[in-house]
Amino acid sequence: MSVRKNNATALPVRVYKLGGPALEDPALIAPLAADIRRFPGHVVLVHGGGRHVDRMLRSLGIESRFVDGRRETSPAAMEVVEMILSGVVNKALAADLTRAGVPAVGLSGRDAGLLRAVPEPAFGRVGSQVRTNPDAILALWSGRFLPVVSPVSNGPAGEALNVNADEAALGLATSLFASSLVYLSDVDGVKVGGGLSQTLGAAEAHALTEDGTISGGMALKVRAALEAARAGIPEVVIAGRTRLEGGFAGTTLCAAATAVEARA
Repeated sequence: MSVRKNNATALPVRVYKLGGPALEDPALIAPLAADIRRFPGHVVLVHGGGRHVDRMLRSLGIESRFVDGRRETSPAAMEVVEMILSGVVNKALAADLTRAGVPAVGLSGRDAGLLRAVPEPAFGRVGSQVRTNPDAILALWSGRFLPVVSPVSNGPAGEALNVNADEAALGLATSLFASSLVYLSDVDGVKVGGGLSQTLGAAEAHALTEDGTISGGMALKVRAALEAARAGIPEVVIAGRTRLEGGFAGTTLCAAATAVEARA
């Protein structure tokens, strides 16, 4: 593991990636806000919102399909993705967290050049290999605001690109020298052998994604989490609503080749 030095802030940093039921269930906003307040440092929240996008695409009759966990995104679909993620979802989440006692400001990855991505032409208007300019995040922290970030990013010509929110969260966590990266979604952790793993080592995680035991969106999460751990982020967790409700805290991914495995 490489030695990491935080040149951005003297306080510890946590990045949350939020998706799934926490975006659908208003009852989870208050415990999320409480979890954010308990962290003794700076926090940034990156969100998804695929279910909201799906509903709007269906209502407009725009075809959309997933390949290896990525949404193929036509120009027409991209307009909907940006409208929903950077508009409806982003602003509602920022407003809900503010109402729950955490003053939040909604941002798009396109604002102030926050997120830049490389186009993936095979998927249409999709981007990967995220690069960040966290100046806007630092400015909001200085004002004691919580940045809430939509993963819609700029392409090379300033065009909007649909970027996986897990990858956007990883890019921000790396550039901000985060001490903690928590992926919150519709699963409480990584399931292996019928149970939830408390810890999962790199070797086993790689093998389970290669043989298809871990697949689709979860495979993307695991790969992103392992990349974050290899980048030196000390705590990388895949968790769900039970973490917010005081139950199972999630699966911690370890960069080491081996890890002590436990099942919940």
